[in-house]
Amino acid sequence: MAKQGSKLHEESSAGWSETVAAIVVGVMCVAFGVPLWWKTTTTYRASLPYNDIEQVFKQETTCKIPITLVLCSQQSDSGSSVKELEAQLARSLMSGQDGSSSLGMQYSIYSRNCLTAERRFMEESSSVKEFDRKLSTLHQDSVGQITLYILGDSSVYFPDKKINIHVGQHRAIYIKGSKLEAPLELTAELIKTVIVSEASLDKHYKTARGVIHTVADLESMRSFRYNPGYELSFTLLIPEPHNILGHWNLEKDQQVYLDPMTRKLEEFAEFTVASQVLYYTGLSVKPKKKDSSFYFPHSSLPHIITPVEAKLGSHVTNFPNLNFIVYIPRVDQSPLYIHSSDGNPVSTNAFLSPRWGGVLIYNTPIPDENATSPLRVEVKSQVIMPVFLAQLRLLLGIPSPDNIESVLLEEPKEQSILDWEYDSLLRRHCIENLASASASLFSLSQLLEKISNIVINDDIAKQVYTAVESIQSGHRFLAEGKLHPAFHASKRALIASEKAFFDPSLLQLLYFPDDQKFAIYIPLFLPVSIPVVLSLFKAVQWIRQQRRKDKVD
Repeated sequence: MAKQGSKLHEESSAGWSETVAAIVVGVMCVAFGVPLWWKTTTTYRASLPYNDIEQVFKQETTCKIPITLVLCSQQSDSGSSVKELEAQLARSLMSGQDGSSSLGMQYSIYSRNCLTAERRFMEESSSVKEFDRKLSTLHQDSVGQITLYILGDSSVYFPDKKINIHVGQHRAIYIKGSKLEAPLELTAELIKTVIVSEASLDKHYKTARGVIHTVADLESMRSFRYNPGYELSFTLLIPEPHNILGHWNLEKDQQVYLDPMTRKLEEFAEFTVASQVLYYTGLSVKPKKKDSSFYFPHSSLPHIITPVEAKLGSHVTNFPNLNFIVYIPRVDQSPLYIHSSDGNPVSTNAFLSPRWGGVLIYNTPIPDENATSPLRVEVKSQVIMPVFLAQLRLLLGIPSPDNIESVLLEEPKEQSILDWEYDSLLRRHCIENLASASASLFSLSQLLEKISNIVINDDIAKQVYTAVESIQSGHRFLAEGKLHPAFHASKRALIASEKAFFDPSLLQLLYFPDDQKFAIYIPLFLPVSIPVVLSLFKAVQWIRQQRRKDKVD
């Protein structure tokens, strides 16, 4: 009996040991294994400001234009005080705003009398142009500001009686100083339609937010969207170097023509210039012959770009490339001209391809049969560079306004862009960048909320926070009329939002949903978990049996 009791005691001890071991293993698997597996397989998602993103997307953009009204004529000439003129200008600027625009335009007017130095320059000047040049040496208006000078009704300043308003090279507009009611209304219309261009701003703002227009916009289709940099590529195509060998000094042309404009736009974007000469490269489109010359009809111009583009080579930059091509025609196709849609020759003998660049055909003298080959030709920069600069303005979104009755607009000279045109360019892209950045962030936030297994690393979160903060700063600066800091804030917002939106890490687990996760891990853990579960089941049964025995005993 003692041996039998000892044997039962040993079996009971062994059963308890196995039961405890099974319970410990099960508890370890549940308490430590499952959380560890869940933690290691959970997609890392940094926190994002979803509420702030939604707020900046729904936030209305307000653009304030600071205007300074300066009365330089005698009150007897104008018949009104400076405050009366200010109120009259404010009414003219606010008229016609029916609230249909999704972009809020505000005009802040500050009026004053002419300063002593300004009046001295005015008396010393023999023309408005000279007065405008001297004023630029006296003080520089801040970016985005417009200054209106009301001058006397002197034939010295306005020799042309048909001209009532003169727009200078900088940020000043000069108004004839008699019968001001009509000139002020015309000035207000000039500011809204040309200087600020409210309709164009509203259209670009809607386009950046994803609004689809029913009517095609030539300006939007032609110009590039904003980028922090552009590459300007100049190419000289010489199809027959054995007959005509062209040469150009692009380094000198860059210093004379390009550098003044790129220096003016250095805060807008970074410009790099490259050049090349391609020999035995022509145009695959055959021109038509008319009398003793040849021409490309308007319908054949689109077919010229694709074959030429394939021969230009690849570019190592991520920035958009703007191509400017000079083509010297073959001897048997000279002279060669470009005809417009109405069948008349184009004066510049060049054409523009939207968001690509321009092509200029440079006709050279036809070499004589007895002349020494090849005929060396110097490509004249004064012929090609003004055309390319005009095309560059259009590609960047600087349209040349049409002539307006009673208004004289000075043409750009050395820098190829006026100060008020530069402000208009910054204002347009500032609004466009803010709208585009907020739309990108909102789309990204919706995507990340719908698909829960996309990785959101800390770098993406940092870019999102930077973009949101920059958008908020841009809206605040723009509403305060501070265009310069508003543009730089919009630039930071656009760059940060695009980095976050196009981050390659977002695609790492995009096609690895939860059902696939369990399909992969179940074959791995099921064979391990079955013995553990069976052991726990047997342990529970054994404990119940022991309790029954204890009750019987």
